Amino acid sequence: MDKKKTKGVPEDLKGFEEFIEGQSTETNFLPRGLGGGMKKEVSFEHFTFLINDSERLQNLKLLLSSKIPFSRKYEQGKKIVEEGTNEVRHLRSELFDVQNEKDSPYRKSLREIFNTFFGA
Repeated sequence: MDKKKTKGVPEDLKGFEEFIEGQSTETNFLPRGLGGGMKKEVSFEHFTFLINDSERLQNLKLLLSSKIPFSRKYEQGKKIVEEGTNEVRHLRSELFDVQNEKDSPYRKSLREIFNTFFGA
């Protein structure tokens, strides 16, 4: 597969794109039986990819079908954001209180910087 083609392609779609590019232009996906014309070469890599992707999608479907009704019934987004905002506010005030002390390491460092640049 060309590197130029995969620049804008997300990682999870690269395998699928390779799978599609590897297929012939015929409309028949699987080989025909003994009496049905030309046989196509079937790679087990393609089947493995499809089986793994199918399992991944099934697991995702099961996860979403179990979690979405719960999250709709018990919405927590606003509460989590509010708690996070309160925690940030508390940490910020605590941090500024520590920095604002007269002999805090922060003030000492600033004093040293100003003294070296502006001379004292």
